[in-house]
Amino acid sequence: MKSFIVKLTLFIVLTGSIVAGLILLSDLAIKQRKQQLLQISEDINMVFTGDSKVESAVDDNLIANAINIAQSGEAYLYSYVKIRSLIECNDQIKIIFIGFSPENFLMETEEKWLFGDISVIEKIKSYNYLLNYSDKSLIIKHNSEAYLKGLTKSIFRNILSYFKTFSSKDINGRPINFGGYSHLERDKLQQDIKIMNLNKENSFEKSLIQERYLRMISELCRQKSVKLILLNTPRYKYYNMNINEQVWQNWLSVRNSLAGDSLMDFSTFSLPDSCFGDLSHLNYKGAELFSQYLNELLH
Repeated sequence: MKSFIVKLTLFIVLTGSIVAGLILLSDLAIKQRKQQLLQISEDINMVFTGDSKVESAVDDNLIANAINIAQSGEAYLYSYVKIRSLIECNDQIKIIFIGFSPENFLMETEEKWLFGDISVIEKIKSYNYLLNYSDKSLIIKHNSEAYLKGLTKSIFRNILSYFKTFSSKDINGRPINFGGYSHLERDKLQQDIKIMNLNKENSFEKSLIQERYLRMISELCRQKSVKLILLNTPRYKYYNMNINEQVWQNWLSVRNSLAGDSLMDFSTFSLPDSCFGDLSHLNYKGAELFSQYLNELLH
């Protein structure tokens, strides 16, 4: 029995050491190729980032000189490290558009996007090499188990990304594993209306960390002479008529506290019902019309 315990302990220690070594090596490898990994085309000077609302609404194939790096469930912490790294590697970036929605500042959203199991695992798998000590400590403090799972998954992702940087065919002027436009074919508009009716009077609790990282993004852009534009994408009319008043007022409060940054509020942008995948997301039909409009407006 004693021999078995010794062998088991040695096996666990050996396996843990190998995994830890692979994590460190893959992280080091991808950091060495960071410039190549995050390099974008020289003609791109506008970046759209944020969560799934920007991801599904902005088709960067239809907007000249722009790139969409938004990703579903992206907390501002990850937007911050992505923006910071892109600006470091691409001097030509002049404007950052970031998703700015009322629900981004709810505690419910913060807990799900920052500390939920699925979000932590998926984001750490892709972005751990961009995080500094304080960012990692924050996530580990709230969900260390998911963080460790994300780290193990990052080994393969890092190694694959490392080798892709040696192929111009794979890079194609876009950062690897950084999100992007999503062709959404969802049709949940009526279902979402019923859900909103049920949840309209839910208690309100504002987020804290989300707002803090948005301020860090704002400060970073000012330091780097990059214009930050808060982008509220189109919503179905029923959303605007029935949004919780406290949620709306909190959004306005955050916006007014960022006086140095511009706001492009398209929440009432008129589109047919067929253009909405649900109350707050455009489908591919809506994305085409909205992106064409943005292209004309920006150029």
